Formats: sequence, structure tokens, C-alpha cells
Amino acid sequence: MSGYLRLDKLGFSGPSKRAEISFSGGVNVICGASDTGKSFLAEAIDFMLGGSDLKEIPEREGYSALYLGLSGPESESWTFERAISGGNFILRQGDTAHTLRQAHAHDRIDNVSGFLLEKIGLLGKRILKSSAKSTTNSLSFRNLARLVIVQEGEIQHKGSPFWGGQYTLKTSELATIKLLLTGIDDSAVVSVTADEPDQTGQIMLLDELIADLASEITDMGEEKAELEAQLERLETSAAEHRDSVADAQLNLEDRMSQRRELANQSREITDRLDEIGELLARFELLREHYAVDRDRLQAIQESGTLFAYVERVACPLCGAGPEAQHADADCDGNVAEIVEAATAEIGKIERLSEELASTVTQLRAEKDHLEDLQATVVEAYATVDGDIRQTMAPEVEAARAKFTDIIETRSAVRGFLALFDRRDKLEARRAHLDDVAAEPAEKNKVAVGFSEVIAHRFSLKVEQILKAWNFPGECRVHYDKDASDFVIDGKPRGSRGKGLRAITHAAVSIALLEYCQEHGLPHPGFLVLDSPLLAYFKPEGDEDTALQGTDLKERFYSYLKAHHGDGSQVIVIENQHPPDSELEGLNLTIFTGNPTEGRFGLL
Repeated sequence: MSGYLRLDKLGFSGPSKRAEISFSGGVNVICGASDTGKSFLAEAIDFMLGGSDLKEIPEREGYSALYLGLSGPESESWTFERAISGGNFILRQGDTAHTLRQAHAHDRIDNVSGFLLEKIGLLGKRILKSSAKSTTNSLSFRNLARLVIVQEGEIQHKGSPFWGGQYTLKTSELATIKLLLTGIDDSAVVSVTADEPDQTGQIMLLDELIADLASEITDMGEEKAELEAQLERLETSAAEHRDSVADAQLNLEDRMSQRRELANQSREITDRLDEIGELLARFELLREHYAVDRDRLQAIQESGTLFAYVERVACPLCGAGPEAQHADADCDGNVAEIVEAATAEIGKIERLSEELASTVTQLRAEKDHLEDLQATVVEAYATVDGDIRQTMAPEVEAARAKFTDIIETRSAVRGFLALFDRRDKLEARRAHLDDVAAEPAEKNKVAVGFSEVIAHRFSLKVEQILKAWNFPGECRVHYDKDASDFVIDGKPRGSRGKGLRAITHAAVSIALLEYCQEHGLPHPGFLVLDSPLLAYFKPEGDEDTALQGTDLKERFYSYLKAHHGDGSQVIVIENQHPPDSELEGLNLTIFTGNPTEGRFGLL
């Protein structure tokens, strides 16, 4: 075995910008405010050790490349350089520089994976790929990366610290653990020659599809059980809000019906008032006509009455006597009858005038009543219209908007769950293709994982660390081979709160580093832990909350300082600062998040 590696520095460079953070042997702590690039630091280290993608963040703007300084055994040091967009690497050592390919190639050091594996004594090793077919893969540094760079999403994950949850990768990931714990790879495994048609192409396609889905699921950052519980709550909420929307809509429609009735009533009243106005105008003309006729007849009546009393005399022109005059040649000449007729007509007009006056009085009374009623209707309409516009319509709109939000969220959750279902179906198909040729030879399958003896020894190491940290309980630890995870005091590690999952994941990762160092076994030699003390910052459940009242945080840092000096390296990324009592002996970097005080952040 050749030795262990140490991370010395990580930097970002651009035409006019540069940012760098240094590490030392022993315990390094990067802590401080949120959104200052702490988790991005772990992702950048992984990217510089062969990772394929680097997350897009606004702070990347202006930087074009990254560089990572490493040290190895015998005081060797190197610097990897890589474009921020990815691709191959430039390796610099002293004054020399040459290219390292990103893609792994078995037993060759012209790629970043092979270069690193050669430095830690694992170049050319093979790990089991399929236990049924006894096939193996070339060990890549990427098989080791997830064990030594434990990012925030992984450290609190409910699954095993030894494998990422993809069944197609479980065999090779457990084989990697076996290699580290025993120093023995699977080069001696002899592949089974199957008579079935070669399914390699189909398997590769399924692997790509599964990897894409796994990436989507990881980016999503949600657990399937949590999504199922959320969907159930959303279904209940959707049903409740659907009823609320229906009730609100029904109330609104009832109120709008009242408004329509009031509007119709107001319109009918207005029409009748217009009609009455026209009638009163006509009746006023008729009254004036009656008055004119009455005045004319009264004049005839008065003139005729006076005419009857005038003395008859000879014609002043011709001298003819009254008996010789012909006054009735052009008319009947009966003045008395004319006066009588005028008097009768006057009586008739007076009766009609009285009837007209009575009708006008009734119409005016009806007009006054309708005007009062119109005022009441208009007021009622304004009240109902105000309720609709200011209260009921906004309530319906708000209820609909809330219901729409719930439906959209439910659709999104269903979409997320569909990713899990698709992945499970693809993995089942992949597993079937992997095992179909080997079903008759089930007894000849290669054993996966490590022996019970190794599992027991390693469990004792994890137990020792948890006790040293004063982890709650008796800290009795054993390895559950079926779950590929640990049981602590009779409770599966993955069933605890995310804070306890994080600290126990950290314990397993540290135990792996120490176990390899104590037994002279190969290991990269460094460990990056993002948010191992999550229970102190974001507790989940009573167990996490109870942990806050213990001295586990102090013991955590004290243990790391005591067991990881210059010959080892642990980088802890946390939100909270280490306890003041444990600051001595730590290489502490604080991201203040304040541009006027200390270091703002990574970039």
C-alpha cells in the first residue's frame, strides 16, 4: 500500500477574480451563515476528484476554472486544474504539467481516477458487479468518493451509509466497502458464461435511465414516504377545499340571483314611473283643453243670456221693423237653445275634469309610492352588490386560488412519486435481466459484502466512537446484512430522526477511515462531512431535540482532535460554530455572510 492523501487547498480562478480556501492535516472546520457556499464547497471538492457536474450558483459568475491542491506520501504534492464547465484535468507537479482524462480506464494512471488510486494503492483493483453472473468492474475513484465526501443530502439520508439506494449499484458499492475493510478485491472472481442472448446493450440503457431518474430524485431532495404522506394530506385538503369552493360559489350565485331580482324590480319601477310621467303630461294637456272649452262655452252662455234681454228695434240701416227682419236666415236664431246647450256642455266638461283630476291624483299617489319603493330597492341593490363585490366574490376567488394551488402541488407530488415508481420498475427490470441467466445456478452466486467477523469488528469500532461522543443510550451496535445498515440499541439507524441519522452516518464514515488506518488498509485518507451535527441546527423529532441537551457536540470535536492529527484529515462543514472550549487545535474558517466583516463566503 502506498499511503494516504490530504487536501491542501481549493481555489476558483477567473480573468479578474480569484478565491481560495486552505486546509491542513487534522481537523478542519468551515462554519457560518447560510447561503455562503459551505455545501457548495463539498460539491466543488467532489467535482475536482472526478465528479461530472458542478451546480450552477450565481456566485460562480466570473470564474472559469477550479484548482485543487493535494499532498501524498513521501511529501509529494500536486495541483489539479479543471474548467468550471467540466472536462479533463491539468495535473501540475512542480514545473511539469500534463493532461489527466476524466474518464476512468482500468490499470492506467493517465486519468484522474487511476492517478489517485495509484497513490493510495488501489490501482488495478476490481469489484464485483453482478453476484449472479460473477461479473466485475474496474474500481474507480468514484466508487470511493461518496464514502469520503459525504454531502448534506447523503448524510441525513434514511438509507445505508454504504450504498446510495440504487439496487443496480448495490453489489458494486458493497464490494467497495469489502475491499476497504479487507484489502482484498474481486479480481479472482471468474465470470459465468451464459447461453442466453447478450443483454448488455439493454442493461446499459436501463442503467442510463435509472441514473437519470436517480439524479432527478436526488435533486428533488424528498423521501418517498414523506411524499406519500404529503399526497395523502393534499388529497384530504383538496376534498375539503373543493367543498368550500362549491359552498362559496353556491352562496355567491344565491346572492347574484337576489341582485338580478332587485335589478329587474328597479327596472320595472322605472318603466312604470316613465309611463306615469307620460300620462300626467298628457292629462295636463287634456286639463288645459277642458279649461279652454269651458271658458268658451261660458262666454257663449253669458252672451246668450244677455242677448235674450235686449229690446227688439227697427233696423238702423233700412228701417225694417223687427217682424220684417230675418235674423235666423243663417242660423236657427234660437238663443235660448244655444245657451241651454252650452250650459249642458259645460256640465259635461266639469264632470270630465273631475274624473281627470281624480285619475291624476291616483297617478301622483302611485308615483310617490313607486319613488319610495325605488329608493328602497336601489338601497337593497347597493347592499347586495357591495356584498358580492367586496366580500363574496373575493372569497370565491381566494377559495378557487387556494384550491388551484393545492391541485398544482398535488400534481407535482404525484409527478415526484412517479419518478420513484419509474425507477423501481426500471430497477426491477434491470435486476431481472441481471439474474435471468443465472437463475439455474443460484447456488453458484458470489457472496456479496463482507464476512460476519469483519462486520462485528467494524460494528465495535462504530460503537466505540458513539460511546466516546456520549451518544444517547447504551450504543450497542450490530450490522444488519439484509439492510446493509446498522442497528443501534435495537433500533435501525435509518428509522431515527434526520439529526441522529446525520451524526450516526458521520460515525460510520469516521469509523471506516480509522479502521483502515489502524489496520494498514487502503483508504483515501481524508473525510469531508457536510452537516454531521444537523440535530443541533434543524432537529427533527423528540430524539433530535433531546440530543441538544447533551455534550455530544463538545465530545464530537474533542474526539476528532484526539484521533485525527497530521497523519489524517477530517473536514467538517457546519452552520454552527464549534464550542469555545474546543476551538484550540482546529483549523477554523468562518463564513460571516457579512461583506464588511471577515470572510463573506467561499466565493
